[in-house]
Amino acid sequence: MNSNCMRLEFAQGVWTGLMDDLRRRGRGQRESGAFLLGEIRDTGRFVHTWLPYDELDPGSLAYAYVRLSSDAFTKLWAICADHGLQVVADVHTHPLGPGQSPSDQANPMIGLPGHVAIIVPRFAAGNVRPENVSVNTYLGEKRWQNAFGAAAAELIKISGGS
Repeated sequence: MNSNCMRLEFAQGVWTGLMDDLRRRGRGQRESGAFLLGEIRDTGRFVHTWLPYDELDPGSLAYAYVRLSSDAFTKLWAICADHGLQVVADVHTHPLGPGQSPSDQANPMIGLPGHVAIIVPRFAAGNVRPENVSVNTYLGEKRWQNAFGAAAAELIKISGGS
């Protein structure tokens, strides 16, 4: 796998806006998440915007974990097609650290090798920086490549310092 494909570059203001939105939606009490939309190029994945899970499926955050209906994916693909965007990754929060749960490992949001899943600790409380999250790349067959700390920060570029 080309390691550049795992790199994520966030357009100016997107990282901060995303973390604020995840924090607000989870209210410090539950997981929240979103699909990151943009474009995948040979040089990496460029994140232009995000689409919150609860906008695709209003019941997705009603549980202690994120759960999406199959209709949510139909809506997701239609939105991507309408706007000429691709799903470049997904992101969701956890109450404690950024490690994957057994459920995360067994159930990738997009079950294709190369899909990237970011996990944000502490329900996105405080000033979340790239080194605080995990960047998890799906390898297929319920296997993942995980990056934490400095390794995660190496995979995330935030344009314009936001």
